[in-house]
Amino acid sequence: MTTTTMDTGFTLARRGWTRFVPPLAGLGLVAGVVGLMISPASDDTGETPAEVVAFASAHEGWNVAILLFGLVSVALGAAFVAGLYARLRAAATDTESALVLIGGTAFTLCFALCWILWMAPLVDMPDDTARALAAAEAYLAFDDVGWFALGGAGVAAAVVAVPASLASIRAGLPAWLGVLGVVAGILSLGTVAFLGMFAWLAWIAVASIVMLVTPRR
Repeated sequence: MTTTTMDTGFTLARRGWTRFVPPLAGLGLVAGVVGLMISPASDDTGETPAEVVAFASAHEGWNVAILLFGLVSVALGAAFVAGLYARLRAAATDTESALVLIGGTAFTLCFALCWILWMAPLVDMPDDTARALAAAEAYLAFDDVGWFALGGAGVAAAVVAVPASLASIRAGLPAWLGVLGVVAGILSLGTVAFLGMFAWLAWIAVASIVMLVTPRR
C-alpha cells in the first residue's frame, strides 16, 4: 500500500513539472528571436567581401551567441511541438495531428538551419586576410539559402498553426482566438518576405501562454 502511494505521488509530481516545459520552450524560442532582432548582430553583413569580414570581426561574440541559439532552438522547438501535439491529440483529427507533428519537425529543422547557415561561416572566418576575403566571397554567394530556409520555416509554421488552431477551437478555445490563430498561420506563409515571421512568433507566444495557463484535460 505504501509503495503504491509513493509511486502515484511521484507520477503526479512528474506530470505537474513536465507540463511547463513545452510552453516555456515556446516562449524561450520567441524571446530568443526578439533578442536577436534588437541585437547589434541584426545589422546587414554588407554586400562586399570586405564588409562581410569587417562585420564578422566586429560582432564576433554576437555571432557565436546566435549560432549557439540556433543549435539550442532544436531542443526548444522540439519540446514545444511535442507538448502541442500531446495537448491537442484528443481533440485533433488524425490528419491534424500528423500535420502538427510533421510541420513542427520541419519548422524546427528549417529554423535552426537558417541560423547555422548565416552564422557558422562568420564564426569560422579565417585570420588570414586573403583567405578571409575568399571565404566572405563564398558566403555572399550562398547566404540567400538561409533566407529560403527561414521561408521554409514559415511554411512549416503555417502547417502547424492552421490545424492546431482549428483543433483548439474544438478543445474549448474561444472561437475568435482560434480564428486569429488560423489567420496568423496563413500570414506565416509570407516569412520569405520576413514580415510573416511576426505572425508565427505571435502564434507561438499565444499558444505557449494558453498551454501554460490552462489545465491539461
